[in-house]
Amino acid sequence: MRRLMVPAVATATICAMVALARASVPASVLTSARIEHRGPTLELHFGFSGAVPRFDLSTHGVELWIALPRTQVAIPPRPLFGYETAPILSVRAIQSDSGSRIVVEVIGKADYAIARLRDRNEIVLRVASSGADPDIAAPIIVHNDIPRRSAPPVARPVAFAPSENPHPVSLARPIPPAPVALNEDNRQPGHFLVMIDPGHGGYDPGTQSSAGAMEKDLALQIATRLRTALEAHGIRAELTRSTDVFISLAERTRIANSAGADLFVSIHLNSSPNPDTTGIEVYYLNNTTDRATIRLARMENAGADGYGAPDASNLNYILTDLRQNYKASEAASLARMIDAQTVADLDAGLGLNVNALGAKMGPFYVLVGAHMPAVLVECGFMSNAAEAARLASPQYQDVLARAIATSVADYFDADVAAGDL
Repeated sequence: MRRLMVPAVATATICAMVALARASVPASVLTSARIEHRGPTLELHFGFSGAVPRFDLSTHGVELWIALPRTQVAIPPRPLFGYETAPILSVRAIQSDSGSRIVVEVIGKADYAIARLRDRNEIVLRVASSGADPDIAAPIIVHNDIPRRSAPPVARPVAFAPSENPHPVSLARPIPPAPVALNEDNRQPGHFLVMIDPGHGGYDPGTQSSAGAMEKDLALQIATRLRTALEAHGIRAELTRSTDVFISLAERTRIANSAGADLFVSIHLNSSPNPDTTGIEVYYLNNTTDRATIRLARMENAGADGYGAPDASNLNYILTDLRQNYKASEAASLARMIDAQTVADLDAGLGLNVNALGAKMGPFYVLVGAHMPAVLVECGFMSNAAEAARLASPQYQDVLARAIATSVADYFDADVAAGDL
């Protein structure tokens, strides 16, 4: 029998052609698009056959681009023509050699939230005119049904007893949350690093409740639980302080920068002259004219040694420089995700009705100088006796910490994003 000898060059060519053919096979197909009206918000649903692709989100003026690698378009170029209403001007589906792209053009200023819902084989995009829907991210973040969702419901009423040991120095490791099975889309353990910053400490107690609980203690308890919750997601986490010591605001971001952290999350507790005020706020660095935010920033900036007294020109320079950097939009997106997820998980897991006070910008010195996206989470109001008691409860702290960790994991996984145009 005569053997047919194939030259090495021809073999290499054939292998390259096979590899190219395999690479050109789409991993998923964009098969449907529909639009739903939900109050002031328009909700776009994009359906897929095969795996729901990861998306690469970017903004270009008044357009939001959703890049879908290795995805074939099987819908018309204007799939929602005739159904597009303000604030959405147009929706286009574009095929390219490397994949496809969905382009959503808006009218005027708009807020958006987007999620990859793998259980439904959909990508869902919510769009509303700026400020029209404060909870625009909550519905899709909460229902982004990955196995690492919120804690199971607890029968009402829930009695929140303060921690038996209010001094977290001895709380080196709280009881860890339920184990989480990492799926194929989760990052490998140890890939990302989050620097968690428990606010205040040492001779700086922060604010205080009427029962005597101090912000510095509760912030460290929540931060320690957050570290454990992040590690359950396969995300490395470190604390700027693990004991009751004072660290300057400038040193906190220096610690994060030196460690090469990917995120900086500062944990604080709020206070208000109105004892009826409750809820969760999440801040990212930027300037503001809101009086309540300025008052809060002055309280949190009280220990800003190394920066000296607030100087408008210096701070404005820092903030102007930051607005030219990607960190501002990254931090704003994460802040919205944390605000929506924490409120939803506390409501669902503990049968509560927590106020979502929103993601806001503010001139917080502890966020200045961070080389990575940075947010400050005000977990609740110590000036409200009932909320202060909940904040001192290990059960409440666990659900809160897990919700923040879920938001961070989604942020790294690019399963969810939120922002504005």
